[in-house]
Amino acid sequence: MISGEEPSRLVRGRVTRHENYGFMIDFGEDQEGVVVITMIADDSVASPDFPRIGSEVEAVLLGYTEFGGQPRLSVRPKDIVKAVGG
Repeated sequence: MISGEEPSRLVRGRVTRHENYGFMIDFGEDQEGVVVITMIADDSVASPDFPRIGSEVEAVLLGYTEFGGQPRLSVRPKDIVKAVGG
């Protein structure tokens, strides 16, 4: 679970579903985070590849949505490198 986690932390979860705007990652205890299309690839890609449903992924916690407090996540390689101190 990532409730209360500080932004810029690296987290792990499992892809639960794809949406038109991105995909969702489950972190346990009914906590889902959202990865929007612009947070998938380093470069602007019109239609980036989404990870398979059920696959485990690493993501960077960017913060929380204003309404509902849902975790906002990034799987962009440059964000992951930055989160691990690279």
